[in-house]
Amino acid sequence: MSNALVLKPLPMASISASSTASGYDASYVANDHMGVVWKSAGGAASRTITVDMGADVVIDTALLLGCTGADANWTLKVEAATAAQGSAFPAGSWAGAVQTFLAGTAMPVSGRGRALWLAPASPPPASRYWRFTIGGLGTGAATIGRLVLGRKIQLERNFQFGAAFGVRDLGVTDFSVNGVLLRRRGKKLRSIGISFGAVKRDEVEAKVSPLIEDVGVSEPIAIILDPDAHEQRQNRIWFGPLVGDLGTTWAKPGGFEWRASLVSLD
Repeated sequence: MSNALVLKPLPMASISASSTASGYDASYVANDHMGVVWKSAGGAASRTITVDMGADVVIDTALLLGCTGADANWTLKVEAATAAQGSAFPAGSWAGAVQTFLAGTAMPVSGRGRALWLAPASPPPASRYWRFTIGGLGTGAATIGRLVLGRKIQLERNFQFGAAFGVRDLGVTDFSVNGVLLRRRGKKLRSIGISFGAVKRDEVEAKVSPLIEDVGVSEPIAIILDPDAHEQRQNRIWFGPLVGDLGTTWAKPGGFEWRASLVSLD
């Protein structure tokens, strides 16, 4: 099992797509509104999303979340071009290998697939333009709820086993004055509480503290509990805001503990 990854989304200057169904703009992959998605028109075996980051930036991880209809036939290819090369992705720009789209074979209960791209040993350079080609569609449409691009934080030691998995129910239940059950059903969001119980001091100062000072409880992050290829990897991807106490606490001489609770939006 590989050590968990933490990823803060980088801002995207603009987003375009090779095809867009009416009412499903490509820019929707940059917001965190549940159910607001980009959807392509059908009729082609592949579709692309192109992101302009505004300047050359290093990206080593990408997540595509809320992928309704994704199946084992879908593929993903990532390409990158520098500001000097331009958005046409000319010869000499970086192109990755075609990979299986879904991060694992076990589908989430929601039915919305999740894709994970990790930069290979020969990673792309800092680039302004990033193109994601989704293949294997047949004549169907591609649907993406959120595209997360960024640079991963990977702590030297993994989270403690026994992570607290749960659900945040957005519905409410109450009783009338006559004792009648009053129930308003709502969406159920996955939640998780994990503990990194042996974080080194230099990691706290260089990685953890800057992250939690930046995102607080109002900005979403991604946590990938086990980035190694595995049938359950889709279900080990979480994206949403942190909740509760975000502090790092002294755990033992020479070490710190970082505890995080997250409510997933995907």
